[in-house]
Amino acid sequence: MKKSGIPLLLSIIFLTLLGGQGTLIMRNRRCFCINTSQGTIHLKSLKDLKQFAPSPSCEKTEIIVTMKNGDQTCLNPDSADVKELIKEWEKQVSQKKKQKKGKKTQKSRKIFKVKKSQHPHQKKTT
Repeated sequence: MKKSGIPLLLSIIFLTLLGGQGTLIMRNRRCFCINTSQGTIHLKSLKDLKQFAPSPSCEKTEIIVTMKNGDQTCLNPDSADVKELIKEWEKQVSQKKKQKKGKKTQKSRKIFKVKKSQHPHQKKTT
């Protein structure tokens, strides 16, 4: 690559990074989000939702969602739509936990029944 192509390439990369909405930055001792996305996020397209409370390293609340396609986006924590999305997400997560808990108890009951049938009662002889 020619020497004149390197600054051009760096300029393109820089402008691309500036242009992203809801851009996520991974830095130590700073906020993760530069800005927040204004688009609508559907609950069905979410893989994960994380909330970060204000801390000494970042004075604002940050909400970062990971989409099923792997994209990460920062959301505005003050938005009514985002607040509703968080409620629905928490509801969905708690339902999944209850379902997992129910499956574990069913498995343990099945195992107990199997163990019981493997060891038949012996008749006492006197």
